[in-house]
Amino acid sequence: MLRAVRAHPHRVAAGLLAAFLFAYLWPVLVGGDVLSPAANLWGVPPWSAFRPAAGINAYNSLLTDFSTSYYPWDTLARRMISSGTFPAWNPYVLDGSPLFANLGVGWLGPFNLLLWTLPLSYGLGAAAALKLWVAAFGTYLLVRELRLGLLPGLLAAVSFALCAFDLVWLSHGAQVSVAVWLPWLVLLAERIVRRGGRFEGVALAVVVALALAGGHPGTQVHVVSGMLLYALVRSATVAGVPWRTRLRRLLLIGAGTLVGALCMAVVLVPGVLATAGTMGAAVRRNGGSEALIGHVLPLSALRTALFPDWWGRPSEALLTGPANYNERTFYAGGVALLLAAVALVSPGGWRRKAPFLPLAALGIAVPLNTPVIHDLVVHLPAFSSIQDQRLLLWFMFAAAILSAFGLQALLDAPRGQARAWAVVGIGALAGAIAIATLHLAPGDAARALSHLGHRFAGVTPGAIALASVLRWLLLVAVVAGALVLLRLRPRRAWIGGGLLALAAALDMLAFAHAYQPMGPASIVLPPRTPAIAFLQRHEAEGRIAGIRGALMNDYSTVYGLHDVRGHDAPQPSLRFIRLWRLIRPEQNMLQGLDVAALSPTGLEVLGLLGARYLVTEANAELPAGTAAGTLGYAYRGAEATVLEDRLAVPRAFVAQRIDVAAGEGPELAAAAAAGFDARRDAILPRSALGRTAAPAQGDSGVVRVTGEQDARVTLEARLAHRGLVVLDDAWAPGWSVAVDGRPARALRADVVMRGVVVAPGRHRIVWSYRVPGLRTGALLSLLALLGLAAWAGVLVVQSVRARLARLRP
Repeated sequence: MLRAVRAHPHRVAAGLLAAFLFAYLWPVLVGGDVLSPAANLWGVPPWSAFRPAAGINAYNSLLTDFSTSYYPWDTLARRMISSGTFPAWNPYVLDGSPLFANLGVGWLGPFNLLLWTLPLSYGLGAAAALKLWVAAFGTYLLVRELRLGLLPGLLAAVSFALCAFDLVWLSHGAQVSVAVWLPWLVLLAERIVRRGGRFEGVALAVVVALALAGGHPGTQVHVVSGMLLYALVRSATVAGVPWRTRLRRLLLIGAGTLVGALCMAVVLVPGVLATAGTMGAAVRRNGGSEALIGHVLPLSALRTALFPDWWGRPSEALLTGPANYNERTFYAGGVALLLAAVALVSPGGWRRKAPFLPLAALGIAVPLNTPVIHDLVVHLPAFSSIQDQRLLLWFMFAAAILSAFGLQALLDAPRGQARAWAVVGIGALAGAIAIATLHLAPGDAARALSHLGHRFAGVTPGAIALASVLRWLLLVAVVAGALVLLRLRPRRAWIGGGLLALAAALDMLAFAHAYQPMGPASIVLPPRTPAIAFLQRHEAEGRIAGIRGALMNDYSTVYGLHDVRGHDAPQPSLRFIRLWRLIRPEQNMLQGLDVAALSPTGLEVLGLLGARYLVTEANAELPAGTAAGTLGYAYRGAEATVLEDRLAVPRAFVAQRIDVAAGEGPELAAAAAAGFDARRDAILPRSALGRTAAPAQGDSGVVRVTGEQDARVTLEARLAHRGLVVLDDAWAPGWSVAVDGRPARALRADVVMRGVVVAPGRHRIVWSYRVPGLRTGALLSLLALLGLAAWAGVLVVQSVRARLARLRP
């Protein structure tokens, strides 16, 4: 075994890390389970009536984005890709929304290839395993590049692979698809700064492209900027390199980063253009989203670096601390944290350790809203439009790498442990102080011991916190035991080092256990219910909406249902949000759209959006005061009630009356006016008409949809007079219209819908969508790929010539 390790250390490390991740994900890799938090849907109609008793162990209330975003997107993407349809437009949410410009899908991400090609239920687990292995192996290689040993590399790898950031976002897909490339980027930056590698610039461009293909803009900014910060600091600390050479190497890193970014311009340019005028761009500006949804963490949240379960876990139906705190947990492992502290008090290696200190410091200061530092960072370009509290990724990454330095210090001087024992003593003291501050109820001590062995036992606030502290003290004891072993067996220091690496692996597995739900598809993927079957049979009659969270938005995409709600970040547009607030005045811009209660105005606006069927709880009654003929029962079952909004507009119609408004405010006022009937009336902004007179009004024609593809809708219309033909689909930049083959002026009608003015007679109207920025982005990507190929080709030619020169006599 030792001979194999010495001969092929990287192969051994790759295999051990694969085994480590298999120990975590074996239920979904070979056990037939599915990695999915969609069991949250069991809490709302039309699934709640069928909720299985075992479903409680698959809940995690903070992972709802999987159900309302990522899983529906993956399902739709697979559907379109398998049918050969370019995924330009999503017709299933928000009356239509840009799809290819939705960066969260990660169209070109390498991990998503598994989602598009494997059965989705299995692909979710396989993609998760591959992501975590890439994170682990990249971290291991970085540690070895920093001239540390095999065991320190393995310890850092397991700590970063299952750190809190990677664990929390694992099932969502996009965030971890980007974060796992951070160690690879830093690895290449280290090689360029220290050795001036020639091919590393090309490799850096490739890895930057892979990271930017992952799909989450905020994490993309944090990962790429983290690498650049490391490169700057490391360039200042590297020894024996002239300053001009350092500058040239930094320019090489910058060039690689730029070329890599341009390679992904085909998705980045459309994504950036799609953010204009959206709620996502508005609320994230300068860190605004953090305060809006309660992500500003108190200083006390820093204790999660030691005690990650201090306030409980949403996966155990207990969350008593700061709102949404578990999304912002600082945990990179108890063993890793102790060894990182050992690295900080150990002499030597500071030129290599120093670049990780600003990463760790900023990874704490920004999430904790530290004065001056936080404000400075969130106002920087690129940082100003993302959630910078997730910068704690830097802290966890730095802690994992520093832990490798700490372990190496112990292996190099197994008997020089005075500083290490001081760290152990401080760790034990921290645990004792934590216990002293707890407010325990009778029986909490016994419940805490039970919770140590079973996640779902002893779930009370005091027991959970005590169990978390006891886990920490157990890890402190393991580190102390390893120090004793190192001192007793200094010639076989690898035994004590192995104990620490094993303890770190078990610690991270225990931390990860049960947070990401894994279970049979019958539990973690709620089924098609009779109410859903009813909606599918009547899908052509109009769109749907849920009331009070029923049929959570976007998940209806899985069943091919068209919902007026949605949360395809950064969509919906601000205009759509302001219209929605006529339905729900208190609508939060960073939460999925919902209908809290039905009002006369709300019914009218839902009708304007085309929502014919409204899903609510079983045995629901019609709202008091509902006008006769406006609302009725369409389906009444044991799991849900479906109401029919008879004010819903048809998919396309010729306006009988047109209200010309002088701006968005008057448009919204017209939509909320008592006499407005969206089935026959239409609203046009005065600016859209220009110098053209408003169309004639009256009963002037009929229109019907005769053909539809993803980005193309064909109408046949017959008008007696010049009139406005309204298509009850969302307007967005990129839509154009042709009448009888000739381009016409596309108008925004009814606040957010599409319309076109046509002359009397029979007409064929075709609406077509082109992704804004797609051609420009594709051209930039093509040029970048050609440049990258030429760059690599020149390097290969130079390398071949150099080898031939060495062979000449």
